[in-house]
Amino acid sequence: MRDPVALEIRRSLARIEAAERRLARTVLSGKVRYVDPDKRRLRLKLGVNSRGEDVLSPWIRWQEAGVGVFSIHSQPAIDEQMMMVSASGTIGDGSIAMPATYDQDHAAPSKASDMTVMARDDARIELKGKAIHLIGDVKMRGDSVTHNEVEIGENHNHTDTMPGGGLSGPPQK
Repeated sequence: MRDPVALEIRRSLARIEAAERRLARTVLSGKVRYVDPDKRRLRLKLGVNSRGEDVLSPWIRWQEAGVGVFSIHSQPAIDEQMMMVSASGTIGDGSIAMPATYDQDHAAPSKASDMTVMARDDARIELKGKAIHLIGDVKMRGDSVTHNEVEIGENHNHTDTMPGGGLSGPPQK
C-alpha cells in the first residue's frame, strides 16, 4: 500500500518543477540567426547543444518600436541581440522577439547622455536640445517646403532677381 502523503508530496514537487521550467523559459536571450522578411519572422540562436550544434528558436514574430499612428519598421540584423518573450513559458506561436541591448556586434550609435540618435548604416538623425541634425544624403518629397513660414520648395520665387549668374534676394514671402 502506498503512502498517500508521500504520493501527494511527489505530485506537488513535480508540479513545482514544471512551473519552474516554464518560468525559466518566459524570457530567453539570443542572437538573430535567420530572418524571413516576407513573413516577418526570425529565428534566434539560444545556445549550443552538447554536439556543438546551434539551438534555435522556432520562427517567431519580432516587436517593432511603433505600430500605431506612429509606425516604425526596422528589420532585425543577423547577430542582433534580442530577447524571446513567451509569457506562458511555452515557446511557440505566442513567443515574440524583442530588441535587447547593444553588444560587441552592434555598438550603440552614441554614448552622449544629452542626445537621442537614430542611425542606419551611414545615415543618422541626432536630436539635441532644440536642434535636429540630419547626417547623410537628405531626400524630400512633397508639394511644399517652408522655413519660418516662407516657401523654399522648388516653386518658390525670389525678390530682387538679377538675370544670369547674379545674386538674388531672399525667397518671396
